[in-house]
Amino acid sequence: MATQQIVVPKYAHTPGLTRLAYSVDGTALLTVGSNRLIRKFTVDSEDEPYSIEHHENDILGVATSRTHFATCSEDGTASLFSMRTNEMESMLVRQSLPIRDIAFSPDGQWVAIAGDETTVKLVNTNDITRIITLPAHRQGVKHVSFHPNGALLATSSADGAIRIFSISSEEPELVKIIEGLSPSVELSDDTSSKVAWHPDGRAFATQNKTRDIITISRGTWSIERSFASGHMGPINDFAWSPNGAYLATAGSDGKILIWDTQTQNIIDKYSYKNVLCVQWHPNQNSLSFTTNQGQMYTLPNIIPAKLDPPFGKSIYPAPLIKDPDSGVSAVRLGEITGDDTAGFGKPYARLPLGSDHDHEYGISELDERNWIDDDDGAGYIPDLVADNGSIDSPGVGRKRGHSFVDDFASNKRRFVSIIKKMQHEPFQPGSTPWKNGRRYLALNSVGYIWTVEQDMHNTVTVSFFDRGLNREYHFTDHFLYDKASLTEHAALFANSGSDGQNSRVFFREHGSLQDSWDLTFHGEGITSIALSATTAVVCSSKGYVRVFNLQGSPIRIYRQSMNSVVCCASWQDFVMIVRNQGDGSGGLVYSIENVKYDETFQKNDVVDVPFDSQLTSLFFSDDGDPCIYDSDGVLLVLMHWRSPLQAKWVPLLDTKAMGRNNPDESFWPLGIIQSKFNCIILKGGEKYPYIPLPISSELDIKIPIYSDTSKVNKTDDKEGSNNSGPDTLELEEQYLRDNVLLQLYKDSALSASGGGGGEDGLEDDQKDEISRRELGIDKTVLQLLHIACRTGQHGKAYGLVSMIYKQQALEAANKIAQRYQMTALAEKINRELEKRLF
Repeated sequence: MATQQIVVPKYAHTPGLTRLAYSVDGTALLTVGSNRLIRKFTVDSEDEPYSIEHHENDILGVATSRTHFATCSEDGTASLFSMRTNEMESMLVRQSLPIRDIAFSPDGQWVAIAGDETTVKLVNTNDITRIITLPAHRQGVKHVSFHPNGALLATSSADGAIRIFSISSEEPELVKIIEGLSPSVELSDDTSSKVAWHPDGRAFATQNKTRDIITISRGTWSIERSFASGHMGPINDFAWSPNGAYLATAGSDGKILIWDTQTQNIIDKYSYKNVLCVQWHPNQNSLSFTTNQGQMYTLPNIIPAKLDPPFGKSIYPAPLIKDPDSGVSAVRLGEITGDDTAGFGKPYARLPLGSDHDHEYGISELDERNWIDDDDGAGYIPDLVADNGSIDSPGVGRKRGHSFVDDFASNKRRFVSIIKKMQHEPFQPGSTPWKNGRRYLALNSVGYIWTVEQDMHNTVTVSFFDRGLNREYHFTDHFLYDKASLTEHAALFANSGSDGQNSRVFFREHGSLQDSWDLTFHGEGITSIALSATTAVVCSSKGYVRVFNLQGSPIRIYRQSMNSVVCCASWQDFVMIVRNQGDGSGGLVYSIENVKYDETFQKNDVVDVPFDSQLTSLFFSDDGDPCIYDSDGVLLVLMHWRSPLQAKWVPLLDTKAMGRNNPDESFWPLGIIQSKFNCIILKGGEKYPYIPLPISSELDIKIPIYSDTSKVNKTDDKEGSNNSGPDTLELEEQYLRDNVLLQLYKDSALSASGGGGGEDGLEDDQKDEISRRELGIDKTVLQLLHIACRTGQHGKAYGLVSMIYKQQALEAANKIAQRYQMTALAEKINRELEKRLF
């Protein structure tokens, strides 16, 4: 690393938000700030900058083209100025809410304007009456960025969503929405969620939720590379060098880092606090930045002389995993983006838009449930075994010309073979098969553990979605671990002990080996492991469940049955074990124990997975409720699991009924966090996440009341209609969903309080939360009641009244009944009110 340069700052503005932009030719540097001034510096000159007073409030953004510069302000205005005369030429937009960002198209003919309003406007610089309005976003928009060829525009809204619009015509088209990648931010926050297109246009950079910069392929919209573990806090700004060979990032941790884009390694770092905006000089080896103290710095000779300078007419390829241009040091700028006079929507030139990624695992996968071994040469017919592994007809698995009874009598071991085929094989939740010498050992809402196959060992990497919580680490794995479980504080690894080898488990805390421990098991394999905040669980091929504390001391060992363990999960002191049912039906059963107090909550109850489906994941939600996910794409939660004989599986989401209309799409569960299904969406028929990890997504829970809502009568909710309209279906789903979540919360709260005294024994904040949720449910019921009364559905209205929790909601229901002159309903509500009063 180079010695820190001593640079004298220029005090361009008073303390507060500051932004800067170079002119296209690099002769001028413009800054804006909270003192409502536009300062125009002449590069390489000590002269005082030219100052322009125009806006009535803080100036939040500045952008430049060859002939103009534009600014936007908290006062809701965006203005266009002549670069030559510094005079304002036009007011581009005036609106009531602040404008946060502004950007010129590459040809300078259009200006994109974004702010607290949910729409983005494109204004023509030659005719400001020509305005293109992009479709509304869910929240205000913080950043806008043009693709180098001008045909695409990226927007970043406050909810973290990135939208890519095609603007090659004056009717913009939404090309892609990327959600769950960038952090949700306040519009006034310093943290950046912008999109920065690489100069060659084949990828863009953005900040993810773990405070790393990642690149997204323009061709596949998938994550390509990561500039990771550089900053200890959020990143306030970042910028590609003009030739695309370097990336500058400025963090809230007081560091500016310079990265090599091809290796993603840091080549230099600088310590400057409160940096808000960074920008490379377009044709000199220097970097300028501003701080929240109103200072403006310029670092000369930012790239060492022994390396290529960050400017010139050639640009390096974007950092892609499978780059057709790998091995080529640089390509001509004109071959990629065309000249800088390219018009609005000029077609993309020579280089392909994206890499041709091979997402196939290359693994031949046979569904063994559909095969019977023909080991005696008798000619078994495999396709007569049902896909679900059940024996559903006398002819199943028969020899040609023989009845099933004859075959069964003479081939008992054949029947045993069938039964074994119907057993679920053990699996480790969150793990994937090998692909190209790599696989995930664990993958959940905390992070992921992946391993790379070497000649004599493996290399294991432990990564986290929240890099502020833990730093990524690696180690050499000589024991060839094939299972892992990950929590926020530690990781548990296991070698299953196949091929006659002893099995082994290894525990280590993140960031320290001081308290790590390992155990070897002789003569038995390990089928599944689980780690929680208090326990480590190891299930063996002999049916034993061993439970250790986090210091490696055994605290429980038990074997509830000889049926084989399929998988396990743990949360705090609770351990859930899923086993084969053992009766040849192909079913699964589960048990839940509190190992701290040696209590059994549920024992050998059925796991509700259909016979023609497979259990693919088992985990506890963030709130501590057991969840399963099956191969049909259904997510279920176990309600009332703390009460013996009361547990039941409730579907929270059917991913195939979400109306996404993509038969090749599947979902890999990560967990349930704050009532959201955290998952990875797999495209193109993929069954497993590949490396590098695709973008994670958060899906709203939506209880599948009807298997196919498109077949439910959805006539308009008009006066006199007795049919449920689409609004009714949505409200009914919301009511059911909120009730399920309320019951889960009540169960958890009552358990935490010891259960004594029922809800009266809860803490005040728990009672307040229950009351708040009940009030929300009542609002939904009142909406349903309003529709029922308006459409004359008397019977439905009577039933809805009994679903109301609160007295004030009943009083509101009475007013609704009176409004629609439903006197009998009003009388029933009055009786219900009297009953609750006494």
